[in-house]
Amino acid sequence: MMYGYTLGFRPMVGLRLYGAYSWLFWAIVILFVASIVLSIIAIVRTSKHKNYSSSSEVLEALNVRYAKGEISKEEYEAIKKDLK
Repeated sequence: MMYGYTLGFRPMVGLRLYGAYSWLFWAIVILFVASIVLSIIAIVRTSKHKNYSSSSEVLEALNVRYAKGEISKEEYEAIKKDLK
């Protein structure tokens, strides 16, 4: 009786990482890992660049609107209070 054979067929035991196409397996593994790493880098970079205005830019715009006379002093004070 031959150990490891069933009905004349040899069962697949583990991955065969040797032979003519072993380089293909490793190339696919490297490409898969690289795509995951690049995806993580892209997500981190895009999450850092949010389009939030800093408070100094908002106050500068408020000051310009007040100086042009677009808003009254009461509106200016109310908006400035809300921003702080």
